[in-house]
Amino acid sequence: MYSALIVDDEVMIKRSLTKLINGSGHGFRVCGEAEDGSEALSLWERLRPDLIITDISMPVMDGLELIGHIRSRERETEIIILSGYDDFGYAQQAMRYGIMDYVLKPVRQEQLEELLAKSADRLNRKGRSRLERGQILRECRETAALLADHLWTVSEPEALRLLTGYTRQLLHRGLHLSQCTERLEDALVLAEAELVAQSGGKLQELPKPLLTPTAASADELLLRVGSIIAVYSGQIRGMRNWGQFQGIQKAVQFIESRYTNEHLSLSQAANEAGMSDSYFSRCFKEELGLSFIDYLIKLRMEKAKELLKEADSKTYEVAFAVGYSDYPHFSKSFKKYCGLSPNDYKKRFAQ
Repeated sequence: MYSALIVDDEVMIKRSLTKLINGSGHGFRVCGEAEDGSEALSLWERLRPDLIITDISMPVMDGLELIGHIRSRERETEIIILSGYDDFGYAQQAMRYGIMDYVLKPVRQEQLEELLAKSADRLNRKGRSRLERGQILRECRETAALLADHLWTVSEPEALRLLTGYTRQLLHRGLHLSQCTERLEDALVLAEAELVAQSGGKLQELPKPLLTPTAASADELLLRVGSIIAVYSGQIRGMRNWGQFQGIQKAVQFIESRYTNEHLSLSQAANEAGMSDSYFSRCFKEELGLSFIDYLIKLRMEKAKELLKEADSKTYEVAFAVGYSDYPHFSKSFKKYCGLSPNDYKKRFAQ
């Protein structure tokens, strides 16, 4: 259902238009009426109607002034002028504001029906266009977030595999190479911004991706993408202490494979990374933003949440499965982490 605002200083015209619009089969409903441009502008700001039908000659603020104010702020609202003035100058100025139509009074019912049909069609197309733009932006942001994750860990093959798959997906949808190029550039720019922020200012601004002019083939486009990924990876590798990073990554893999052992310690993880305990503790916090013990607790609690969602799971068995032989300790830790006891959490997902 679309909303319409009627602006005219003649009561009978407003009444007649309201009846015709509400009774039409084009999905419009009158949401407000105004007798001059000033009142209409206030209503427009509050109601944001999809369609405005306005006269030109009115007291306080005329129709052209009203349209000028609206167009200075947005161009989405459809506007139709119903005027008693057969004046080319008025019509010409109105058209410059991008109005949909300029119609002389009195308007016939079939004429109004045609105008409403035209308005509905234009609004439908705008709605589809906005929806498509929103979907494109979401997809681009999701791709950029995954790309940034791969680049941050200098996983070049995964980064290239991601963008190769994305490109082939776009081509399969029927997009031209030039459109694919634009989408890839957008994803790379968003990923770059994410990486600069993630580095806490340590990473200098990365070179802007230059995929234009449009490549002659998808293979050529992907070669350019691969070159950009290599440049980004090189800068990230140079910015980070690579030996430290690899050591911490090795320790993380060790922790994730041993978290069920209640005796897992920082010293064991540090030994796996080839570092002293104190150096490992500092490096671990720098890389992951969490201390060793906080990371281990988070890992165990997230695994526990997954297991508790299973219908046949028992809370004491879940505690043991994530490295707690002392159930009260597990229950206390779980409630502190999730805000619910293990039993309450399980009941919530059993409903």
